[in-house]
Amino acid sequence: MTQKATRPIQSDETLLSILEALETATEPSIGDLAKKVGVSKSTVHNHLSTLRQHGYVVKGDRGYKLSLRFLELGESVRMDTEIYDVARQHVDALSQETQLLGNIAVEEHGRGVYLYRTRVDDGVQLSTRAGEVHELHCTATGKAILAQLSTERVESILKMHGLPGLSENTITDREELFAELQQIRERGVAFDDEEYGKGLRCVGVPILDQGGVVIGAISVSGPATELVDEKYSSEIPNILQQISNRIELNLRNY
Repeated sequence: MTQKATRPIQSDETLLSILEALETATEPSIGDLAKKVGVSKSTVHNHLSTLRQHGYVVKGDRGYKLSLRFLELGESVRMDTEIYDVARQHVDALSQETQLLGNIAVEEHGRGVYLYRTRVDDGVQLSTRAGEVHELHCTATGKAILAQLSTERVESILKMHGLPGLSENTITDREELFAELQQIRERGVAFDDEEYGKGLRCVGVPILDQGGVVIGAISVSGPATELVDEKYSSEIPNILQQISNRIELNLRNY
């Protein structure tokens, strides 16, 4: 949930609902979209015609789909994000060194967004989708970011999104979360011990700007059966802290 508009424009809300429906469906028809959005077929048709005219929607063999224009927009937004340009090469090297999935994430509207994800060919099928949105309280990057925010900001995020449980290990208690965030601030590293999903572990560290303000986080993820013992508790965290230091130094000269 984001901040509500004081005077929302109904036609804009309908348009956005159609775009969101196109994102989650596979080439839906006008009728499919009308049913999902809850408006008439003629309304959907008019919006689609406008979107097609401006190159944002294409008509496939079975129905409509978003065009690659959104890829251009997304990449433009990503390239304008300072941490992405500076941290990407370091995360690539991190992934190669650890043979784990590397991540760059930022916070937006109280949730985490993966700006970049790189993987190695290890045969393990993990999501590598850039742009994927996740809750902050159950991922290593998310908790690394939360630990650097003010108590007031964390409270506002919890008010917006709560503490939904994604696995049996997810922290769903407010006091437990704040105790965890204090530990992260002290050790400088965040752990996701199968909290986002069973069988997956992750280690993350925050990235701070020159003024000490958190602008994102980097992490590595992998099977819980591989991230064990000292590799999970000290080896990977040490590597991450070294790389985060390099990124922060480069950011000062960016």
